[in-house]
Amino acid sequence: MDRVPSLTPRQQRLLYAVCRDYVLTGEPASSGRLVKMHGLPWSSATVRQEFAVLERDGFLVRSHHSSGRLPTRAGLERYVASLAGATALPPHLATIVDRGLAAAGHSVNDEVRAASAVLSEVAGCVAVSFVGAARGGRIDTVDVAPLVLPRALVVLGFGDGSTAMRTVSIEALADEPDAADRQVRALQAHLRELCTGRSLDEALARLRGLQQAQQARIDRALAEALRVGLIVCAGASLDPLWLQVAGQRTLAGGDGVRTEALGEVLGLLEDYERLAEVLCQLVPHAEAANHRARARAHVRFGVPMSRAEQPVRLTVVGCRLPVASVEVDAGARSTGMVALLGSDRMDYARAIPLVEYAARSLAAHGETTGESGSDPTP
Repeated sequence: MDRVPSLTPRQQRLLYAVCRDYVLTGEPASSGRLVKMHGLPWSSATVRQEFAVLERDGFLVRSHHSSGRLPTRAGLERYVASLAGATALPPHLATIVDRGLAAAGHSVNDEVRAASAVLSEVAGCVAVSFVGAARGGRIDTVDVAPLVLPRALVVLGFGDGSTAMRTVSIEALADEPDAADRQVRALQAHLRELCTGRSLDEALARLRGLQQAQQARIDRALAEALRVGLIVCAGASLDPLWLQVAGQRTLAGGDGVRTEALGEVLGLLEDYERLAEVLCQLVPHAEAANHRARARAHVRFGVPMSRAEQPVRLTVVGCRLPVASVEVDAGARSTGMVALLGSDRMDYARAIPLVEYAARSLAAHGETTGESGSDPTP
C-alpha cells in the first residue's frame, strides 16, 4: 500500500487555503494572492517552496510553469477529510431545513420532496433524497434471464416468498454476443454461490469484500458477477422507494458538464431505481445507525454519471439515513439517503454539515409523523 505523504502544519494550511480558493473562484492560486487574501505570515518565496513540495507529493498541480496551483483530487480529499466533524451547520440554514420539513405533508413522499427542494436551493446543485423499505429475509434463489443484449433480468427469490427483479447491463454479453448463453450460465452460477442463503446486507458485505480483496486477480466471469451482484443487491434492499430529485437545471451551467452528455446524466436522474443503486454503492450505511447524532456524510469525487467514452463525472456528498428511524409501513424498517451532486467546486464546509443535518432531520421527522402515505410512487 502506498504511503500517504505527511504534511507539516504550514503545508497543511497552504493546501487548505488553495482548496478554499478553488471552491470559491475556480482559478489557480498564486503565492502572492494567497499570502494577501489569507493573511499568511510567510513570504511569497516561502510559499512557492512549499507549493513545490505539495506538487511533488501529488496534492497540487499547475497547468504550466508560470501558473498558480490548483488542488488535485488527492488534495481535495485531504481538505474534505479535515472538515469531518469540524464544522457545524449555521443556525439560519438549520432553520430553513426545519421549516421546509415542517411545511411538508405527512407522507414519506412529501417529506423527501421537501428535503430535496430545500437542499437544492441552499446548496445550488442537484439534491437527491429517498427512503425505501429495508427488505428482510434470506435469498433462496437467483435466476438470470437474457433480454435484448447486453441487458439481462436478475430475479432474487426470498425465503418469505417475495421477489426482487432488476434489469442490468452485462458487459460480457456486449463483448461476446455469440457466447451469451454460456456467459449467462456462468454469471448465474457465480451469483447463486455468492448470494444464496444470505440476507441482502450479508450478500453486499461479501461482494464488496471479495471485490476489494481480489480486484486484480479474479477471473472475468467472477468479476462480472461481483459487479452485477452489487448492483442488484443494493437496489433490491429498497422496496418500495420514495425518491425525489431537485435542481437538475443547475447542471446545464455547471462546471465540467458537457452539454452533449447532459441528456444521459438527466436520464439517470429520472431513473430512480438505478440512481438509488448507484448512490447506495457510493455511500455506505451510517455507523451506529440507531444513533442519529453519529450520521456522517461521505464525499466521492469524479463519479462517472454516464456510460460515454468520456463520461460526465460529478462529486457526490451523501449521508445515509439511520436504518431504524423511519417507518414506511407498520413495523417495517427503512433506509434512505440525502445527497448533493455537483462539480468538485462544491462548498464542502457548507455541503457536508447540510446533508448530515438534513438526514438527521428527515429521520426525526419520519419518527414524529410515523406515516407512510398512500402513494408509493416516487
